[in-house]
Amino acid sequence: MVCAHCRTENPLGSMHCFNCGRDISKSTAEPVESAPVRKPASAEQIIGNVDINGTLLVISNTRVSFGYQNLKCDEIVGIRYGIFKHYVNGIRTSRSYAVWLSDRSSSMLIECTSAFASSATVESRYQATLSALYPAVVVPLLESFLANLSDGPGFQIATVTFDRNGLHRSNSYGAVQKGLLNAWVSMAGGKSVAEREQSYQHLAWGDFGGHSFSEGNIRLYSRNKNIWTQFSLRDTWNAVCLGPLLDFLYKDNRLASFVNS
Repeated sequence: MVCAHCRTENPLGSMHCFNCGRDISKSTAEPVESAPVRKPASAEQIIGNVDINGTLLVISNTRVSFGYQNLKCDEIVGIRYGIFKHYVNGIRTSRSYAVWLSDRSSSMLIECTSAFASSATVESRYQATLSALYPAVVVPLLESFLANLSDGPGFQIATVTFDRNGLHRSNSYGAVQKGLLNAWVSMAGGKSVAEREQSYQHLAWGDFGGHSFSEGNIRLYSRNKNIWTQFSLRDTWNAVCLGPLLDFLYKDNRLASFVNS
């Protein structure tokens, strides 16, 4: 969505511009000095209805309902999804097209496969589910991550914290790994174990080298194009948000306005 005030392109479904903070729905003719007009709360808007083997998945701007479970969109703090297929001697023995949501106190599993559903049917359910969840769940999470990146403590994916200074692992080298590295450095030279550990634990944004997707993972690179870390999109909470988040930050060098260079 393009902000009418500063012409910044924002992720689809954003309520406020990530660049100037203005309500995206406001026109360019509105004076900057005008006091904001508080609108009444909008009625629930259904974004998607997906029939999954007789169980209706309802996704709106306020809730996600599946079977007997209900989660409020503004309380959802985690999402993960992915496809898994298992083969034995070239024959598929199982499959899963699953989405998980969490509000910290509970979680919801949306499994799009069923015993006799065709591959086309399962794929259609899965894509319809993801399309509806993007504006209802993913966009609010992206807005939260960007706000925390810009003015807060950052945000965390698995054991990695993203903040204005870069990416930081909470874990370090183990005793065995340090011993092996000490032996290697003594023979081959190069960076000390302390320097290697520093590079392992911290990656400044100036040394960040982009991301890619491979085999169900998102990979994050250092500037020299070595893999700094990777997350399973299916198994790691909110890893699926990193792709659209980083794409947004790359465009027009927006990253520079959010982080310390």
